[in-house]
Amino acid sequence: MVLFAGQEALSSHFMRKLKGELESDGREVVELSDLSSPLQIREALGPSLFSSSKLVILKDLQEVKFEYLKILEGFLKSDSDIILLVTADSKFARSKACKALEKAGCKTAFYPQPDYLSREDMVKKLFQIEGGKIEPAACALLAQSVEDGSVLVGFCLQLLSECRRKVSKEDVFAATGLSVRLTAFDAAKKALAGDRSALSDLRKVLSEGEPPIAVIGALDYKFREQCMKRESSLSPAAWASSFSLLSEANLALNSSSPQEGIDLIYKALVTVCKGARWKR
Repeated sequence: MVLFAGQEALSSHFMRKLKGELESDGREVVELSDLSSPLQIREALGPSLFSSSKLVILKDLQEVKFEYLKILEGFLKSDSDIILLVTADSKFARSKACKALEKAGCKTAFYPQPDYLSREDMVKKLFQIEGGKIEPAACALLAQSVEDGSVLVGFCLQLLSECRRKVSKEDVFAATGLSVRLTAFDAAKKALAGDRSALSDLRKVLSEGEPPIAVIGALDYKFREQCMKRESSLSPAAWASSFSLLSEANLALNSSSPQEGIDLIYKALVTVCKGARWKR
């Protein structure tokens, strides 16, 4: 068997899992980093001197030269009791060498990868694969709070090992110390609902280093989305005023008047918030 798990934290997790299960049965474990010499690979894939079977881990495989490919193909076609675990990145898993190994009898398993899944979908998929359960709010908290894919996978594996029940937001807080990262979109949503705490959210977003220009873009996008969908009951005058203020804020920021631009951003948010409260 050859198992490809392209994400580093996942690879480590599955290696530990297999090693723990197989070592308890007296199976010898051999680890090789990257591609070793043909002789080392042949020896690793040969009969074990100390037990009836063996687990060979070939770590961080990135490419396979012809001579290595032939050795691996020969092993896959043999009737060996040895289990071979190969970890590689997702690019290799789509390569010609990987296809050749599959043709020779290699069994592949693709686990959630940050490069083709959203963070939230990756969390859901990983919990599904591992037989764990996570509440939607806890899944969203993880996805919103962790940008790095490897760190996110690490937190998921930690929660899966520590929680024997459905993982809640409280479990995520306790295990990781994470808190939800506020964005300008959050401030816009609150303003559209007439919630004045949108202003404190905006203050927090700016104080955490979000560029004012990016904040303007996020607010403008969210406001226009609601305006086009007619999901907010703001009057045409309120919409026009908010867009005008955001446009002035953009001009001020690009004219080296940062404080004036920030003040205008707050005015735009207040305009939307007041309009939503009045309509309610």
